[in-house]
Amino acid sequence: MKNRKNYLKARKKRFIWDMIGWHSDIPCAKCGQKTKYHIYRYDAWCCTSCNEWLEKPCSDPNCPMCSKRPETPYEVLFMTDTEINSAGRRKQWRCENYRHKIDGMRKHKRRREAISQYAVFPDKKLRSNH
Repeated sequence: MKNRKNYLKARKKRFIWDMIGWHSDIPCAKCGQKTKYHIYRYDAWCCTSCNEWLEKPCSDPNCPMCSKRPETPYEVLFMTDTEINSAGRRKQWRCENYRHKIDGMRKHKRRREAISQYAVFPDKKLRSNH
């Protein structure tokens, strides 16, 4: 059971890293492991094994990405983990899910109306071609 628990933790962690950024198969120059990620929010590469940024931030203090970048990549992971479980995130998911269901309901209603229209006159389409 312990191995399964560790596997699930690692899988969840990998899923969160994949949400944060893009994984590269190129090994890190420092540690040699394939744990390089490009973090979307900060437009920077990092190594999760070394827990270091592979690029230095720019010198512009008004840069929206570099000026807000945390010291280590793991801080980004923990910030994202709290954002995922936040009440605002859950509410946003519920709203999107409701919107999705309503759109689907409207689409199915239009489809049923179109089918019922052709069910009354099944050869209507054929008559218009002649």
